[in-house]
Amino acid sequence: MSPAAHARPAGAPAARKNPGRLAPLIPIAVDLVLPMVVLYGLRAAGATLWQALVASSAVPVLVVIVRFVRRRVVDYSALFVLVLMVFGVVLSLLTGNPRTLLVRDSWIWMLVGVAGVWLLASVAYGRPALMVVFRSFVLTKVGPEGLREWEARWDHDAGFRQGLRTLTAVWGAATVLNAVLHVIGAFVLPLDAAPLMLNLIWPVIAVPLFAFHLVYTKRKDLRA
Repeated sequence: MSPAAHARPAGAPAARKNPGRLAPLIPIAVDLVLPMVVLYGLRAAGATLWQALVASSAVPVLVVIVRFVRRRVVDYSALFVLVLMVFGVVLSLLTGNPRTLLVRDSWIWMLVGVAGVWLLASVAYGRPALMVVFRSFVLTKVGPEGLREWEARWDHDAGFRQGLRTLTAVWGAATVLNAVLHVIGAFVLPLDAAPLMLNLIWPVIAVPLFAFHLVYTKRKDLRA
């Protein structure tokens, strides 16, 4: 059979390539690893810490712009973080203090920590906040009828209620701990080591947190 027989007809859509197994890791590498590469690469080249921090802060800005150009979709959470980052850079320009940039990043995590306080508060009053967070995932997984059945378990299943309260408390405590460690670290860690150590705080917390989440939700039958 000639090669022409296998040619794609004119106007036919190209076959969509399946993303590789490492595809989910690419955004993580871009958001977390690339700024560190820029920062410590510039430090090794002789740049001051302040110059290296400002340059590494430009990486997320470029990432947000590139993603917007490619997808034509505004990521409002990324835009909010971007505004805070620009504010931190401007403040650092006025003070000339590199620690100002580190403190800026810690306050971003502090805002995330507020969500942790909300999670913890919800355990003591009404339904735990993770039920709200999980709602869209459950709806996507089992549909409206499955969602109603899952939510109805709260009314008659004591083990379900206790399990969700415990899970919400663990997530809330982990989120608050992450925020507190970022704020303390921004003020007390050595300047050269601080960027790397601060970027490691959440992964060190998140890995056991997600492992606990997977094991606990299965063991306590909390999944839809």
